[in-house]
Amino acid sequence: MFSSLKVFAIAAGALSLIAGAAAPLTASAQSYDGYCYVKKSDLAGKDAAIGAVAGGIAGNLLGKKGDKTKSTVVGAAVGGAAGYVIGKNSHEKVRCRGANYYVYTKGYYEPRPRADHKVVYFEDRPAGMNYYYISKGKVRSYRGH
Repeated sequence: MFSSLKVFAIAAGALSLIAGAAAPLTASAQSYDGYCYVKKSDLAGKDAAIGAVAGGIAGNLLGKKGDKTKSTVVGAAVGGAAGYVIGKNSHEKVRCRGANYYVYTKGYYEPRPRADHKVVYFEDRPAGMNYYYISKGKVRSYRGH
């Protein structure tokens, strides 16, 4: 079967591919519709736990008979890290702060930083939000579509 070193190498390779594919969301001038603020604690917790369980199971199944514990621990660690990265950079399940979404109406501008929040950028406008835009440094309600 696989040695624990091989399992670790496979898992580390998979993690690096996932981390590369889910690079931090940074805005480039024309590719995003807008952004919202999300509490950092809301981004990754559940996905990390799911990844740890799945990685632990995979490590246990792929490990040698005499080395199952080590393979399970390594698999859980790598799976948890992968789940954290995916959850942190995913904006499918994002809960925007106060359901407030900021639309780019006349070009890109850098969002204001907020303590304990991360800026998440969207290519498509999420439904059911309060839409705003910033003009001359003031937040204004957005009525367009």
